Amino acid sequence: MAWIYNARMDSMLQRMSGIGFFSRLGETLPITAGVVAVRSLAEALRTIDTDGFEWMPTTLGDSDPFHGALPHPAELADARRELNRTLMRALSALDLPALRCGAHDLQLVARDGAMFAFRQRLLEMHLGLPAHWEPVLALYEQGHWPLAHAPGRLLVL
Repeated sequence: MAWIYNARMDSMLQRMSGIGFFSRLGETLPITAGVVAVRSLAEALRTIDTDGFEWMPTTLGDSDPFHGALPHPAELADARRELNRTLMRALSALDLPALRCGAHDLQLVARDGAMFAFRQRLLEMHLGLPAHWEPVLALYEQGHWPLAHAPGRLLVL
């Protein structure tokens, strides 16, 4: 089991190292079922208010919108810590005007959402759950921010 876990973790860390986080905010996305693409943070904020979207989770205590409440296995503590450290290094130096709108600066929200998504994907793999977080990670890999969700839909900047 340990060698499988290590291979999965190594694969996840390698995957994260190649991501240009938030590098394509506002750029056109290919038409994808279940993805509502917006071109600006202002448009995203309006869409959340009017179209029944909820913010993606950002903190450890938030519930998983796909799986509901999940356990936090002690055996994943070291892996989660390493994942968080790697993501913090990749995301902490970012300064993205596209994540500011008026008085709102959502850079920390975007960073924390990415961290939550990767932690949940690791948990899905560990628990053998369906890969609901995989499409979310794919959007991060494309340089976008999946910032909100509704049943069967993701709102993406």
